[in-house]
Amino acid sequence: MKPLGLDWLLEREDPPVRFFALRDILGRSPNSKEVLEARDQIRKYSPVRKVLNARIKDGYWPPKETCYTPKWTSTVWPLMLLGEMGITPDEGVKRACETFLDLHQLDNGAFTCPSPLDVKRYIKRHPRAKAVRWEEPCLTGNMIRTLLVFGYGEDRRVKKAIDWMPEHQLDDGGWNCNYPEKKVKHSSFMSTIEPLWAYAEIPRTKWTRKMKRSAEQGAEFLLMHRVYKSDHHHWKHSLPFATAFHFPMYYYYDALHGLRVLAKLGYGDDERVRDAVHLILSKRSPDGKWLLEGDWSREPEAQENRRKAVVDVEELWKPSKWVTLNCFRALTATGDLVISRK
Repeated sequence: MKPLGLDWLLEREDPPVRFFALRDILGRSPNSKEVLEARDQIRKYSPVRKVLNARIKDGYWPPKETCYTPKWTSTVWPLMLLGEMGITPDEGVKRACETFLDLHQLDNGAFTCPSPLDVKRYIKRHPRAKAVRWEEPCLTGNMIRTLLVFGYGEDRRVKKAIDWMPEHQLDDGGWNCNYPEKKVKHSSFMSTIEPLWAYAEIPRTKWTRKMKRSAEQGAEFLLMHRVYKSDHHHWKHSLPFATAFHFPMYYYYDALHGLRVLAKLGYGDDERVRDAVHLILSKRSPDGKWLLEGDWSREPEAQENRRKAVVDVEELWKPSKWVTLNCFRALTATGDLVISRK
């Protein structure tokens, strides 16, 4: 018997959700007829169409001189969203990826914001300013994952970015965007999940020893915090932003996202994920669905700054196929949702 909610995910009207449900939940071969048919339909999905239509004819999302700002609408953000939705990149998307790599990669492999070109312009206008490199683990991990999904796994620039990630880890195993400029000693949940999400997209057969050790240390940082809890309060206090479930994730974090990535990395059986599992199960509706409880581009701070994403994928506080899909992904990996793969 199929669990409640699965038939909803398999509906043809939302092709990317159907594609991932067939592949990730039911275990269908990526080359099976129904999976290929679903993937071919992803470009017809309304949010995907809106994102693609927001491009200029050269294939990127303005402005031309940077891919990161303004937030939510410039090239980085649509690329992340399209990657999470499983789109097969067209020539325009590939050109946008090339633009990003040209503008935002440092010599050491890290991806940076602002771009080196932006920094040069700033220094030219402010000769006494100190030149600073912003090595961003959030952006680096996110765009490695996105570029891998788009077929850049053998690209030397992506490999160089992957090699950079272990070099930036803190002693506690995670990452923090404020290191080293602010001499922070404690990692950030948000900064740590993105490199781990990138590692989760790399086939295990291509992991080096350094990558394996880096992923293990990053996972341990999240696990020692029981996925979403503060270690300063004897586990009594959940991080306030982490108990609501969001989509899209961009560079943010919540308990579902953390569990999904950890489970994909092989930590679904670790006892320390159980609090997150119980949280997810507690939010399941009687019909087997979960609600969209947040969208980072629609948070109050974003609204105050009049920042609006290219598309609002789903309605807030309504049943969400994307959140439900990610709950299915996480719970099947932990063994808390058993689905026949016949």
